[in-house]
Amino acid sequence: MARHEHSRMELYMGTDDTPRGKEKNAPCLAADKLRAWLADGARERLVLTLEDFDGDRISLRALLFSGSLTERLGQHWRSFCAYVGARTPFHGSKLFWFRRAGVSIGKNVHLSHDATVDLLFPQLVTLEDRAVLGLGAVVVAHLYTPEKIVIARAVVKRRGVVGGRSTLAIATLGEDAVLGSNSYTVKSVPDGHAAIGVPATIRQRKSYRPPTP
Repeated sequence: MARHEHSRMELYMGTDDTPRGKEKNAPCLAADKLRAWLADGARERLVLTLEDFDGDRISLRALLFSGSLTERLGQHWRSFCAYVGARTPFHGSKLFWFRRAGVSIGKNVHLSHDATVDLLFPQLVTLEDRAVLGLGAVVVAHLYTPEKIVIARAVVKRRGVVGGRSTLAIATLGEDAVLGSNSYTVKSVPDGHAAIGVPATIRQRKSYRPPTP
């Protein structure tokens, strides 16, 4: 894949620089849309384009750090906790820090070494009961391109497995579903299905039996 093509769909895990001449915490329409979307429950995908930003490019700093002091401190705290959780090698420590970052975590969830959640929107990540994140697995709630940023909840439902070195982005992995190792998907995977490849191809697991009511 060409370098410029890869960059169009890269996962942006940091913040960018403020354009010269702009105030550091200058408000923008995108930030207002994000606040309204979160207040409404973040039900659908939120798509923000260049027209939503005051400038010629998307600014994550304007999006996330243009609110009140309380909002900015909250954003810093969530990102810090998610970062520490991603870097610690211990399962119990990961659970501790991810929960403080705002990740919704159910019972008996397993987090392998180097498993990571979204550093900018950890509060939009949900790991239901007995979900598994494999070695180096990534679950993110936003995608960044030069033309737009897409934000949505990322959910691993009960007994869902995100394989090692795989990425689940702005999508839902269904109950008893598997995202195979070294795979990538932005599409939701139904209950009892497997997704493999880049981009992932979805197929039903032959051994899957729906749980009895």
